[in-house]
Amino acid sequence: MELNFLISIPKFFFKFDRIYLFIISLLAMMSNLSLYGQLEEISRIVPSHIVQMEKINNQFILIGRSDTYSQNYVPDGMAVLLDKSMMEMEVSFRFREKNGNLTRWIKGEISRLPNSERSIIYIRHEMCQKSVMFYFKVISQVGFPEIFSSGIFLPDLEKYPKGKAVRKQQIADLPKPVIITRSEWGARPSTHGYSTHPYYTKLTLHHAAGFSAEDIDEGKEQLRAIQDLHQFVRGWSDIGYHFVIDKAGNIYQGRPETVIGAHVLGNNTGNIGVCVLGCYHPPELYCGDWLSDETTSALVALYAWISNEYNYNPNILLGHRDYPNNDTSCPGNNVHENLPWFRNEIERYLNLGGPPLEFSISSNYPNPFNNKTKINYQVPSKNHINIIIYDLLGREVKTLINQVQSKGDYKVAWDGVSNLGEAMSSGVYFLRFESDRFSKNNKIILIK
Repeated sequence: MELNFLISIPKFFFKFDRIYLFIISLLAMMSNLSLYGQLEEISRIVPSHIVQMEKINNQFILIGRSDTYSQNYVPDGMAVLLDKSMMEMEVSFRFREKNGNLTRWIKGEISRLPNSERSIIYIRHEMCQKSVMFYFKVISQVGFPEIFSSGIFLPDLEKYPKGKAVRKQQIADLPKPVIITRSEWGARPSTHGYSTHPYYTKLTLHHAAGFSAEDIDEGKEQLRAIQDLHQFVRGWSDIGYHFVIDKAGNIYQGRPETVIGAHVLGNNTGNIGVCVLGCYHPPELYCGDWLSDETTSALVALYAWISNEYNYNPNILLGHRDYPNNDTSCPGNNVHENLPWFRNEIERYLNLGGPPLEFSISSNYPNPFNNKTKINYQVPSKNHINIIIYDLLGREVKTLINQVQSKGDYKVAWDGVSNLGEAMSSGVYFLRFESDRFSKNNKIILIK
């Protein structure tokens, strides 16, 4: 028989707490438009509702209940994402079983999310496996937390074939991007080992949906927080992703890319997963990030290296949401809509053999100059290059480069002397860069 919960509070608090309860309940109903991304990546989201809030002897007691979920599910555990929850709390869970029985309360655990007032309360227990609904209770001495979302942990029933993939002979010697190692960001060891990829057939892009970092120090902290979430809360052996990229374009090693990850339910074998820090799904509140240029460049370079190293076709790159039975918005609309561009750009990167990918020429430095000025330029493929200095009347003054050059980064200098060996007078000159497919003019100022 289901318990009927009542709100029991002093009369002079009645109006205030009814309003507060309404606000909290409204926030809970908005969970599908809120900050539930951290749970969405590790669980199947199940709506939940507040059924009791009361203050008894200076204790704030909140009880919530999930919606009923399918009897076909055999959950490993449950979790609830809370806000305004940095106070000391006691948490517990109970379950409505498939036969209708209601279990006793069982103590739950708490995981704090860094640089926020959010926490995840969770439980992993054998009783979870027989449930079709769960209740959660939070007791604090300070106030009521806000409920963002809740979810259940579904087991990954994917069969992992044994074997070790044979890597291809590399076609191009693509440079491996600089990658921050596990020891550099302070990773813990795997709790119960890995299984090696028997083949490489899938590439997947994720967003962290709430974990974000603008620089390497923040990135290291967020990597440790994600590993906490995946190891302690979800119960996986290690961080689920193989690589993570922050907003400054720094790349971090997750679990080794040669082993099976934990990032796409039922589709982890042969699948290398990359996650970008930030939240990129504007339908959700506070989730309107756009990929920075640094992150975008790092993604292209990393996926190109992975594709070359492990014989991937970049056209197989998918977002997390593209896999069957993965009920998620990941990697967010602002990333997902760019996947066709990423596939083409990764393939172009591979075809060009890595950077440089475009013709470019920098402004000369220093400018104005007196003695000598230097110019940097890039050639993406073998080409005939002309770099010529002209005066204001369009007359050729000095030919700096007139030759075929291979792909690479180059530097050239001008000392203010003409082709005839004459020192040029002060004034404005123009540098003309020309190749088969690119040209550009730069202004140069010479001061004697």
